[in-house]
Amino acid sequence: MSTRIAFFHGLSFLFLLTSACQDNVSVRKKPIILGDTNSIVTESDSVYLRNFTDDISPVNKKSSESDITKMMVQVDSAKSSKKLEENTQPKQISGFTINFEECSVTFDGLSAHAIQNTQDERHLNSVSYVKDIGDFMEMQLEVTGLSEVRLEQRLFTRLVVRLENETITLLDLGKYITPWYNLAGKNNRFISVGSNSIQYEQVDKNKIRNALDKELRKKKKSVTEMNNWLNAIKNVSNYTDAPCELKVVSGQWRIWGKKDGRTVRKLIQFDVP
Repeated sequence: MSTRIAFFHGLSFLFLLTSACQDNVSVRKKPIILGDTNSIVTESDSVYLRNFTDDISPVNKKSSESDITKMMVQVDSAKSSKKLEENTQPKQISGFTINFEECSVTFDGLSAHAIQNTQDERHLNSVSYVKDIGDFMEMQLEVTGLSEVRLEQRLFTRLVVRLENETITLLDLGKYITPWYNLAGKNNRFISVGSNSIQYEQVDKNKIRNALDKELRKKKKSVTEMNNWLNAIKNVSNYTDAPCELKVVSGQWRIWGKKDGRTVRKLIQFDVP
């Protein structure tokens, strides 16, 4: 009898031990495999994917400055529009006139000559000239012969350093081309962009110094002259600091209009010597 009781007690203990072991054993999981999308947890809700901080980088700074310039150009355009609206008796525009086959364009107060003597603007859609007299900034121009006219303008600029009566262009830094800006207009008369549209690429003091040093050597300046120029820019950190200046070297105007139901496009460029 005691032997049977001991046997049942042994079975009970073995059953409890087996159950306890099964409760403590965890299910074996598969290892994470790189590239397996099933093992990657992703968030798709845009609310939790927003970035609440600005990226502190030159690209972000450049974008901010570009946005500010664009805003200032829009302010200039608004002023030009107001000027055209308030001018109930506009003055007669007189200056350099380009006679295309489909239309004519007159630039007020401007004098220029063709880069190539063989240029025949009557049969061309793109023409180039060298400016002799006049100023691009806020200059009025008039288009005749077209309807539904729209104009855009952009500038080409270079960085220069001015010291006393001499100016040195930093050719090594290249030209900067502004975006195209819509020009304010009324009755086919338009006003060119203002000084707020003049801009340049971001450059640091080392690039400015190296470019100036290169130009001074090409001009074979003396050691004393080189030191004077380089000392003049020792506190310069950007192109906006004196004695650095921006020089407009070219201006382009892009014209759209209608002539007898047909779209007309023209491109005009003036270079500054």
